[in-house]
Amino acid sequence: MSNNYVPPTLRFLLAARRCELHALESLAGTCELVVLAGKLVHALQKERGWSNLYLCSEDDDGLPTLAELGRHAADAEHEMRRYLDDLDAGSGPASDKAHFFNCVASALHRLEALPGLRRGIRDRRTSAQEAESTFTDLIASLLAMVFEAADSALDPDVTRILVALLNFIQGKELSGQERAYGVVGFQAGYFTEVQKARMAALVAARNRSVDVFTQFAPPAALQCWEGLDQQSQDVQRMQAMLDNTSESQRVGVALTEVWLDLCTQRIDGMRNVENLLAKALAQQCEKRIAETRKELGDRSLLLRRFTDRASGKEPSMVFRVQGRIADIPPQDGIGRDMDRSIVDILREQTLRMQDAADALTSVRRSLDERKQIEKAKWLLVSRYHLSEQQAHERMQRVAMDGGLSLGDIAGQLLNESRED
Repeated sequence: MSNNYVPPTLRFLLAARRCELHALESLAGTCELVVLAGKLVHALQKERGWSNLYLCSEDDDGLPTLAELGRHAADAEHEMRRYLDDLDAGSGPASDKAHFFNCVASALHRLEALPGLRRGIRDRRTSAQEAESTFTDLIASLLAMVFEAADSALDPDVTRILVALLNFIQGKELSGQERAYGVVGFQAGYFTEVQKARMAALVAARNRSVDVFTQFAPPAALQCWEGLDQQSQDVQRMQAMLDNTSESQRVGVALTEVWLDLCTQRIDGMRNVENLLAKALAQQCEKRIAETRKELGDRSLLLRRFTDRASGKEPSMVFRVQGRIADIPPQDGIGRDMDRSIVDILREQTLRMQDAADALTSVRRSLDERKQIEKAKWLLVSRYHLSEQQAHERMQRVAMDGGLSLGDIAGQLLNESRED
């Protein structure tokens, strides 16, 4: 027997564990991208709201704040670009790199327009509606990139936190849109029926995203979110107020800054929840990587001991593949006489991978539905030259009229597209 001989079963068991380790290490990279993109999205959300306030007013008092927020966003963009620069060799975190890199290209293309948008806002050559739509489309492209990257998640425990984080980021973005859109109505002194309907739709969509977050979030993040109740109640009172406004029943323009401040406190608080989720995600990734490396090391030890016995370096003995009942594990792990057989390891690994696959299927339903919604939305954007906001609203109307979920509508759109 060759000194380098490795039993085929053990060789492929080791290969399977190496694949799992590689996937976890790749997922850790995805987690880093989610954190960096979340930081940029938060900065853009704050800039969007203040841009609307500046464009809806007639004074220049907001220019210093806008300039500072623009610098914060530019710093966050630089950090994310530096990460993405390392991916252009083709080692991206997504399993389908073509779709992922296409999303990256779209996001970067929209980022290139930011300096021009900021100049247009500063000089008041851009309307509040145009500015808000451009910021919203940019943020949507960043979230689409993150969702595509997250499609590589294969570990159920990590994926649970990832699903919670991605849905919370989406919910926070809807809160950011609500903040920016509300500025326009309060600055005018009243909300039209169309504006009221859109505000209500934003609230409903945000609540759906937050509901998914609460299903999968770890306790610390849930506790932090529950601590934001007071801020949410203050915003809800102002939402009730705007529902009662009309052209003949106006409110004071001074409420605009009250609204902006309350909503800013809320999204800043949500950013803290987001940070807790990102920390939990990174810790879970590190834990699973360490566990997998240890398990891989244990199997490598078994391989070395088998090879040593086969080569005569250890006393000759019978290698018992089924020396005992496979269902009963040894008390001391591998054991001196190799009672822990390859059959035991194979059975254990197969059961563990099946359990993981079952758990992952359950957790990924939410992630897959969200990804479908993003794909369908951008299909409408490209096909009908809509903004991201218009595409989302069109899908919402069809869903409400048909009594269906957004996921159902997204699935129908994608199926029709494949049939064309």
